[in-house]
Amino acid sequence: QALFIDEISRVPSSRWYQLISEHDQIVGYVGLAFRGVDADVQTIAVVPTAQRSGTGAKLLSLALAEAKRLGVTQVFLEVAVENQPAISLYQKFGFEQISIRPNYYGAGRNAYVMRVKVGDL
Repeated sequence: QALFIDEISRVPSSRWYQLISEHDQIVGYVGLAFRGVDADVQTIAVVPTAQRSGTGAKLLSLALAEAKRLGVTQVFLEVAVENQPAISLYQKFGFEQISIRPNYYGAGRNAYVMRVKVGDL
């Protein structure tokens, strides 16, 4: 709980969050951390019933637009190497794999580090 409160306390100085709701239910959210010219998609999630509906793309688009508005030049994110639907979405937005983080999601669960240059959008 303390970690969550600390994270929220950083809005708007270095954090930005957006929710999407339908029928008074949250169906997705995205969080962006930024510092100087770099930003990181800290979190992005869509409830299973809303996946493959364009909600994830809308959230990512909103986050990238906010990054651009803030003067960010590059955005990073981590994604599980086996999460092909998410990887495909990120690639559609111009993200490229730049490295791998071993055990990022726990023992044997690696993550790709991906980056997009905001000027390329």
